[in-house]
Amino acid sequence: MDEPFGMAVTTAPEEALQILEKENIKVVCSDQRMPSMTGIDFLTRVKEKKPDTVRILLTGYADVQAAEDAINLCQVYRFLQKPWGSRELKLTLEQAIHHFDLVEENRNLFELTKAKIRELELTNRKFKTMYQTQRDFTNTVSHELKSPLSSVKTAIDILLSKTPGQLNEQQDKFLQQAKGNVDRLQRLINDILDLSKLTSVKQGLHLEYGQINQIFHEVAESHKPVAQK
Repeated sequence: MDEPFGMAVTTAPEEALQILEKENIKVVCSDQRMPSMTGIDFLTRVKEKKPDTVRILLTGYADVQAAEDAINLCQVYRFLQKPWGSRELKLTLEQAIHHFDLVEENRNLFELTKAKIRELELTNRKFKTMYQTQRDFTNTVSHELKSPLSSVKTAIDILLSKTPGQLNEQQDKFLQQAKGNVDRLQRLINDILDLSKLTSVKQGLHLEYGQINQIFHEVAESHKPVAQK
């Protein structure tokens, strides 16, 4: 192999299991015929302790049942029969280590993706909460402004109706300007409420032509006293 690696060797399966508990073993190679237990039994215990460790079974006997058990019971990565060439064994080990690294990398990526998804979900919930708070605040403020604004508008309308008494030309002009600004403010409040409905998909957007000259005139008239002063 091109990269350095460590190797633990033992002829005792129980000792091998102890090493497996202490070390980060990527690949386990086992012979089928051993004094205390078979390779299949040993690799089955390896699978129970460290399911991600790649398992390879070596045997010098053409035992079909052993091959089936190796696949079904301990889910070996490779099943090699003796005699094998050093090149074949080296290639198998390289592939097994690469398989282990790939599985571990995929798991890390999966966990990272899950963490990012949880982070996005948390951020999304925060934005939803902030958005709902902003909507509630906007609606509350808009409705609270409507009441005093209606009172001001009613008072101006009463004065313009000349019920309390006659108005001179200048008084009438100022009250007309005040009434225009009150009406404009009322439209702005309604626009804010409509915008809140638009963002919650409760109301459609309706476009229509307007008299921009009239808008310019109203703006100029409303600021004329300040400009003159």
